[in-house]
Amino acid sequence: MPRERWFYAKDLRRVGPLPRRQLVESLLARPDARACLIWRHGLPAWTPAREVPEIDRQLASFVKAEPGPAHEPALSAVPSLATPGGEAAAERALWVPGQTSARAARGVQQPPKVALYLVGLAALLVVVVVAWLLWPRSTESEGPASLPGTGAAKSGGSPLASPATGEAPSTGRGPGAGTPGFAGWSDQEAELPLAELRRLRGVGAWSGDRLTITVYNGSAWRVTEILVRTSRLRGDEFVDGATPHRLLPVGGAPLDAATAELLKKVAPDRKKAGVNPLDTGPFEATVGPQPEAYRWKIEGARGYPPRS
Repeated sequence: MPRERWFYAKDLRRVGPLPRRQLVESLLARPDARACLIWRHGLPAWTPAREVPEIDRQLASFVKAEPGPAHEPALSAVPSLATPGGEAAAERALWVPGQTSARAARGVQQPPKVALYLVGLAALLVVVVVAWLLWPRSTESEGPASLPGTGAAKSGGSPLASPATGEAPSTGRGPGAGTPGFAGWSDQEAELPLAELRRLRGVGAWSGDRLTITVYNGSAWRVTEILVRTSRLRGDEFVDGATPHRLLPVGGAPLDAATAELLKKVAPDRKKAGVNPLDTGPFEATVGPQPEAYRWKIEGARGYPPRS
């Protein structure tokens, strides 16, 4: 005969399996031994011990007969233990061997502690903050890759920023009006030295037959003109122009000889229009029809150096 495997309910949780003798001893340790719910294979549902003859007989010699189920818990309060077919309610209380289900298995687990939820939430918050800090961001200076010292754009597209060379702009303030110790600009224009030329940066825009380069002057000179060589796309490659274009500040077109001579007399200290150090201004010239795609680079510039 197979060995009996008994279970009993304690605080709405099953305890077992136990042999019959150990079950009786466990029930006698409880104040309501005969009212305890028990179960074994063959019983239709959890049943009070008093209603199982082979168990009740062994309990009767130790427990005084009760006039009624005074100590029996209200079965309506735990429908899973009172109603054999109460599957949904049983999942919230006891799991019966041989009647397993995913939902019933979950019913015997303790609900997660509030502290676990808080720890998980804090960990998620940390991950979100770290991801936000490390996520790559685009900047205005980013754009299609191009060779150092060149700029490129397609017809109708946004102009591209182009440094004169690969060096970064100067962060030190150059001499100019209002700068302590500034003695003014030299009377003679000159070619910008290579070290100063490398400090020019620009954004190009070709519209119709005019090319406009908006220049940031990071040099210490007052820049009055720039020399820009353009490259047009032909087939699969860019072809440089034969000669560079001379771009002047907007509104700084050359004067005729008579006007220039007159200005020398009435304003001998007058300087050509230009862009001062750490300032930005547009230079433009007529360079021909706009191509489908182009590049440009600053090859030279002229201006006034500061007086030493």
